[in-house]
Amino acid sequence: MVDWNLAITLDRSMEEPLYLQLVRAVEEGIRKGRFRPGQALPGTRALADQLGVNRNTAIAAYRELLAEGWIEVSPDKGTFVAMEMPVALEAEGGISAVDSASWKRPSPPGEAFFQPGATDRDSFRLIPDQPDLRNAPTAAIHRAYGRVLKLHPGRLLQPAWDPRGLLDLRLSLCKMLRDMRGLAVDPGNLVLTRGLMSTLNLVSRTLFAPGDGVAVEDPGFFRVSEAFRAAGARLHPVPVGPRGLDVDALEALLEREPIRLLCLSSNPHHPTQAVLDAAGRKRILELSRTKGFRILEADPWLGFHHEKHPSLPLASEDAEGRVIYFSGLEQILAPGLQVGFLAGPAGVIKEMAMQRQLVDWPGNQVQEAAIEEILRDGEVHRHLRRVRKLTDERRDSMVDRLLLHLHPAIQVHNPREGLSLWVRVDESVPLSAWIAACGARGVVFYPGSLYDFNRREIPYICLGFAAHDVDEQNEACARMALALKAVRPS
Repeated sequence: MVDWNLAITLDRSMEEPLYLQLVRAVEEGIRKGRFRPGQALPGTRALADQLGVNRNTAIAAYRELLAEGWIEVSPDKGTFVAMEMPVALEAEGGISAVDSASWKRPSPPGEAFFQPGATDRDSFRLIPDQPDLRNAPTAAIHRAYGRVLKLHPGRLLQPAWDPRGLLDLRLSLCKMLRDMRGLAVDPGNLVLTRGLMSTLNLVSRTLFAPGDGVAVEDPGFFRVSEAFRAAGARLHPVPVGPRGLDVDALEALLEREPIRLLCLSSNPHHPTQAVLDAAGRKRILELSRTKGFRILEADPWLGFHHEKHPSLPLASEDAEGRVIYFSGLEQILAPGLQVGFLAGPAGVIKEMAMQRQLVDWPGNQVQEAAIEEILRDGEVHRHLRRVRKLTDERRDSMVDRLLLHLHPAIQVHNPREGLSLWVRVDESVPLSAWIAACGARGVVFYPGSLYDFNRREIPYICLGFAAHDVDEQNEACARMALALKAVRPS
């Protein structure tokens, strides 16, 4: 780690000796958490050079700090902040290490922007949006970054950019969406984003205003509701049943309330895996045309649909520009890359691009160019074929492991696509206690209540399976069974 010069101010006009001012500055820095236990400090010669004082001043200050117990000196290694402080440290109003670590702990499911918490090596994150990073195409991404920086540094390392995103990447994505998802899109119909929340931010700025009505699925993806609620939308839940979105309930809502936007997920629905039939899809498009609202369609599992006879998005049937489609490459490549995109009518995309200049200027051209490289040379296609085959195997094995260890306490069917399972839990299971017991045994997953519009407890859990191999899945399910036995001995 780089050692920066210490920013310490000494006032030569004061009567207090410089070495005591230095002692006081270091003590205060340790008390406030600026200097952490065990942190290396500069040697006396280096410190004197940095502060512009005689070395004897630095030596005298370190002697005083050592005598008071604030620092430790190792003849072979150097000078360090003491591991055990002479007084209790306080960091009131500041940013402490404990505060930073708190982000790794799980937050209650009722909170906005719920996070399941970080787990250790011996734990299992059965999270729907968690791919197996061991299979990420890191070598290809590394090569692509090196190539684009070597060939185009002048173009990519400056802020001149098209707010819709790099044209080459949009061209490659258009080809991918035309082939894989049946969308008739050109580069002018596409704007790039930095993942889900960036996408929802642009939607909130362009497709509705604070106070406007927005219809969302119930159960539905909780991140969407959180983002739109924060943007001031009046949210209206529309029930989702075994046959998908309840179009009759949507029509009844439209008779009572005007809405500007309907947000739904592509077939199959996330998280329930329900499939909306052709008649329901046609009715939704007709309601959008006659009632004047737009449709925002999420396709969260891009690349993980059926290869033969896939369920195409509603946008593929939209002839009048009513549907705005969004997805991303995070599940295919790696969540940390956060490359998303919105597809829709050119006028709407232009308005979103103008808003993107306000929230995301100047973008990330280097990343966009690197992703375009691996799309164009076929690496994404080859990687997707490999990981999709592996994902299909893991989906099958996860269903088998769940039924082996947990039947009849749970019911699960294999959707044959996507990256998650919607598991029904028997009503005799004390669900909250079981989820907590699973977490205590290192198995983390999403409770069904996260997807309920009002965060009510519902007898479902949502399990991801892609991040773990068969042996890991078996161990995770065995721990879930032990947790179940602990909370329901019968």
